[in-house]
This record gives sequence, C-alpha cells and structure tokens, in this order.
Amino acid sequence: MADVVVVGSGAGGLTAALTSSLLGLSVEVLEKAPIVGGTSALSAGSVWIPNSHHAADGDDSLDQARRYLAATVGNRLKPDLAEAFLEQGPRMVRFLEDRSEVAFRAYPRHPDYLADAEGATLAGRALEPLPYDGRRLGEHFRRLRDPLPEFTLLGGMMVDRGDIGHLLGARRSLASLRHAVGILARHVGDRLHHHRGTRLVMGNALVARLYASLLAQGVSVRTGHGVTGLMRDSGRVSGVETDGGERIEASRGVVLASGGARFAEIAYSPRPDSVSGEGVAWGVAAGGRLGEGHTEQGFWTPVSLRRRGDGSTAVFPHFVLDRGKPGLIAVDRAGRRFVNEAIDYHRFGKALREHGTACHFVCDDAFIRKYGLGMVHPGAANLRGALADGYVTRADSLATLAARLDIDAGGLEEAVGAHNRYTERGVDEDFGKGSNAYERNLGDPAHGPNPCLGAIATPPFYAIEVHCGDIGASVGLVTDAAARVLDANGAPIAGLYACGNDMDSLMAGAYPGPGITLGPAMTFGYIAANHMADAG
Repeated sequence: MADVVVVGSGAGGLTAALTSSLLGLSVEVLEKAPIVGGTSALSAGSVWIPNSHHAADGDDSLDQARRYLAATVGNRLKPDLAEAFLEQGPRMVRFLEDRSEVAFRAYPRHPDYLADAEGATLAGRALEPLPYDGRRLGEHFRRLRDPLPEFTLLGGMMVDRGDIGHLLGARRSLASLRHAVGILARHVGDRLHHHRGTRLVMGNALVARLYASLLAQGVSVRTGHGVTGLMRDSGRVSGVETDGGERIEASRGVVLASGGARFAEIAYSPRPDSVSGEGVAWGVAAGGRLGEGHTEQGFWTPVSLRRRGDGSTAVFPHFVLDRGKPGLIAVDRAGRRFVNEAIDYHRFGKALREHGTACHFVCDDAFIRKYGLGMVHPGAANLRGALADGYVTRADSLATLAARLDIDAGGLEEAVGAHNRYTERGVDEDFGKGSNAYERNLGDPAHGPNPCLGAIATPPFYAIEVHCGDIGASVGLVTDAAARVLDANGAPIAGLYACGNDMDSLMAGAYPGPGITLGPAMTFGYIAANHMADAG
C-alpha cells in the first residue's frame, strides 16, 4: 500500500512521484517497460514554461503568456487549465530546482513557434535541462532508457545543439576546439566502463535528474510492472492491479501518466512501443471521458525511416537540424513544393497529412556536406552508408533524381528553379520561408539575405523520403485544473488523476512552442501531487 501510485515513468509521472515524495507522501511508481523514461527520455527535453525565474527580467509576464495562448489556441483554450498551468508552472520549476537535482536553463534564443502572434517571445519560455553525469546513477544508469541511436555520435555520445555548433566550429574557434576535445575525451573514457556515453543532455538528462532525485528520496521505479486495471471502492479509485496479480492500494490517489493514446492511421512514431494507450483506456473504464474539439488529435512531426543493422527501423524526427537551413525544399509526387519547410514540425506534419502522401526533402552536394540531411551528419562522414542502404538517393541531375524517386521531373526542375530565384532577393514568394523570428532562428545566421533560403545548384543532388509521424497525443482524459479525471457529468472521479499525454491537452491540438507537452506534463504532475498532499 502507498499514498500515491504513479503509472508511467516519463517526465510527467516522475514529477508527480517526486513532488509527492518531497511533500511527505509514500509513492509507488510502476513502469511496464524494463527501463525508465518513456518518450521523455527520447525527446529533446525542452520544457515550455512561461514567466519562470529563468526568463530575463521584463521579457515575459502572466498577461503576455495569456495573450499568446489566446492567440494561438483560440476559443478551444480551457481557461481554468490554462490559468493553472501558467500560475503553477513557474512554481513547479522553482520547487524542483530548490529541492532536487532537477535544473534548467533558458535557451539563449528560442522564439515561440508562432512568432508573429500577440504575446510571443524570442526567448525565456523554452527551458532545457542542464547536462547530467549519468555515472551518478551508479547501477541504475543501465535502467535509464537510451536515447535514439540516431541522435548520438561515436557509439552513444549524446550532443545537444550547442555541442554540434562547437564540433562544427572546432577548426575556427579555440573555445569550440576546447569544448569538442573535452566531450570527445570524456566519451572515450566512458566507453571503457559503460555501454554508452554518460554525459547526458536533452530529455535523457531531464529523466535522469528526476530519476536520481527519486532514488535519493528512497523511491524506486518498479520496471517490468504492467498495470492491468484500476481498483474501485465505493466509486473511488483505490489502487491498481498489475500483470503479476498484485493489488496495490493508493490511499490518496492514482496518477495516470502512461504516455497517451496511439493513432492507428499514423504508421510511424519515434515513441517507444511500450506506449500503447492503456492508461487512457483505464480512465475511460473508470468513468472518465475523452476530450473533444481539438484541431488535431495528436502532435505531428516529419520523420524519415532507415533500417538499422539489427533489423529494427529507425524513425528519425526532423525537428530543427535540416528543414530550415538554406538550400533544402520539400516536394510532393508532382515535384512541387507544398509547405514552408521552416515552420514548426507540428504544422509541417499537419500539412503532410493533409497532402495525403509522403514527400521528399531535396538538396544539393553543398548543403548535405555543410548541414547534413536527417540521419546524415553535418560533414557527411556517414553519407556513403546512407547511400548504400537506400536511405539517401543521389543523382547527377534533377531529372535523373526525379526518375529515381518516381516523381515528376518537370515539376521538380520548375520548383528548384523558382526557389533558386527567390534566394537572390531573400524572399520566398510561394510560402514565405524565413519571414519570422522562429524560422530565421532555424536557418543559418551566417547566410544572407535570408538565412532559410539558399540555392540548390551544386550537383550531385540528394533526396530522402519523409512521412508524417506522431510525437504524442493531444486528445486524452478530461481533467479539472487539479488534474483530477472528470466523469461524463463533469464531476471529479475520486482518487484518479492524469498528466502528460494521458491528460487531455490544454493546447487542444495546437503547438505554440517547444516543450508544450513536457511543460504541462510536469506542471500537472506537480499540481496532482500537491492536491493529494492537501487532501490528507
């Protein structure tokens, strides 16, 4: 028996568990997978929290954040949930940083995704976890979910955007050279003793910090413990039943944080297979209901696919590293552009879904060697293997490339020609690529006049096939501002809480900024824990 049972070990669930423990409650964390971290451990780890103490003085406010959400989510915004998130998010950050190993910093510059909307900011709302030394987890390091291999270098060395900049600039800057040598030397030492690098960044660092803090509290995550259903007692959710036949009572409440629903119509997702929608199903079986009126059922991203050496399929999300750089276009079967390539990944994925087919990213030799392309790293050191296994298609002319991709050659040549003309003035007359602060931030600041527009002119030419994938569910269990799951009549179901993708997103299918899944997930995990602590 425990005061609180948390189902799932992503950032939302771990925050609910850690906050509960820090507030004096006993906690059981159950994770179906044999490892800890869920989708959060695979993510970029960005956490969108407006108006925290990490924002520069005067650059944000509650009112400004309210106006931004009103402008981007619109009339689908749930005022009570939005207000709870905006007020409690900064408190959650301060609480965890003051009382645990969780630590954040604001990206120096990271505009909100809809940068022209009222209330948008250029920096301060997107927080990233500080790098973490995985060696501090001791024997528990192996129980932390590994990052996507395609997001690592040299057999498991994690790098973030800052590291990539230093690695690419090592020949031009002494500071970058020192940084690059430092992380490379650290990785060599790591591989003498560990199965991968122990310098953790992004979502892996966030989960590791939460996990280490729980262990310090004496709370372990029980991996390999699947839940088969919720226990009820006089209408109240009183605990869970596990696939091992165990019945675990929860005197204060059960928090569902199992990762959210899956979408049958979406064939590809970087989310782990252990995320299967069970938590949402249990909530519905207990009397909860699913949200309605979302602009999109889930949160989308363009993904490319590649067969790994072990026979599994890598699903690579194209978040920030290639689409917005100068010299790449996305074309359909007719060889035509259909979208602004530099918009945020959710809107790009939505455009791809609406277009109804896969697309191709097309670039030239100068681009792929400078910026990389998907799973091909900047510098193109691994290009040969990507060509050999068919991930990348190459041709000496656009017409030949089109033939190999089975797309219209005339359309492709016309699209490239128009795009090349736009680069001269720096104005994309078709889709406006590079016209706002967010898009320009994805481009190359050293390239002008538009950091997102560059000619596709240096043969050979390259392409990869790109599909729409999902990175999380927007639709989930309807809750109140205390994260309590609501029944069909709008009344709270006693003892049942939800956060993360199991909870109906307050964004209602919109995606206004980096970390709009993790930010609310952690905030409502924190809110749920406080509500359960106060209930005693």
